[in-house]
Amino acid sequence: MSGGTDWDDAEPFVVRAGAEETDGEYARFESTMYPDGPPSESDLAHEPWGLDNDFEHVHPDQEERWAVVSGELRVEVDGEERTLTEGEEVTLPRAVPHRHWNPTDRPIRVVWERRPAHRTAEWAESVYALAQAGVTDAEGVPSLLQVAVWIDAYSAETAYPTVLPVAVQRTLAAMVAPLGRLFGLQATYERTDVRE
Repeated sequence: MSGGTDWDDAEPFVVRAGAEETDGEYARFESTMYPDGPPSESDLAHEPWGLDNDFEHVHPDQEERWAVVSGELRVEVDGEERTLTEGEEVTLPRAVPHRHWNPTDRPIRVVWERRPAHRTAEWAESVYALAQAGVTDAEGVPSLLQVAVWIDAYSAETAYPTVLPVAVQRTLAAMVAPLGRLFGLQATYERTDVRE
């Protein structure tokens, strides 16, 4: 995977290649990740979002790849931790519990992919857009109703916390998502939508 510019002069979240450009093989993104510590202490121009959380999760339908453009990325895969530095990459197999985070006190820049692409670009844009609109908590986590709507619409693309089996989360989301939609929550948002 090829990188881009350093974090301090780059867009915080960029879609480098979506399903259309790769015939569905993968979706590729470049992002700046918040430093370790309280988000309020950082001077980044964007709000923390899902990428900045270090919760253990699985992707049952996708493989994930990470490459470090600048800084250090810590990755834990199936209970084993390692630190990646500039130019290093890691592949996280589908359905294997993992987490990834910035362990340093400075922002880092990463390139990440999901294979196959599915609708990951749409899903990621929605997660990012709501965080930038302030419709999430201080760590970029949305309400449970919003998560249910996303899981119901993007079951192949969602990062599932390992606290419950994926099948249970999908079943609960299918039951709760109609309530979320009744309250006006959507599965898909764009940055232009939430600015308005």
